[in-house]
Amino acid sequence: MTRVKRKAQGKTVRGWPEAAGLLNRWRKDLKTLTVELKQSRVIDLVPIDFVSGEPVEREEKPTKSLRGQLIYFTNADLTIRRPSGAILMIDRYEVVAISEGKTRFEPR
Repeated sequence: MTRVKRKAQGKTVRGWPEAAGLLNRWRKDLKTLTVELKQSRVIDLVPIDFVSGEPVEREEKPTKSLRGQLIYFTNADLTIRRPSGAILMIDRYEVVAISEGKTRFEPR
């Protein structure tokens, strides 16, 4: 009889109260996280035309997931720093999942 290899699974945390310690650890260690959103949206820096002061029209693809470091979180939103240096504030109700590779947080 042969043994079947079990797929290595990470830990999944559900619910915001249980995830407070996990989010604090990720924030202090400045882990690079993957955040999945409910609705896709364009997330990028907005260049400005310095002559007119207006934002430049750009064609960007909407995305449902983004990568960045958790800077701060409250009971209403998360603050994420993107690799480009942009800082995003994301409301909690928009988040489907947050993961750092081994551990995954899926709010209810």
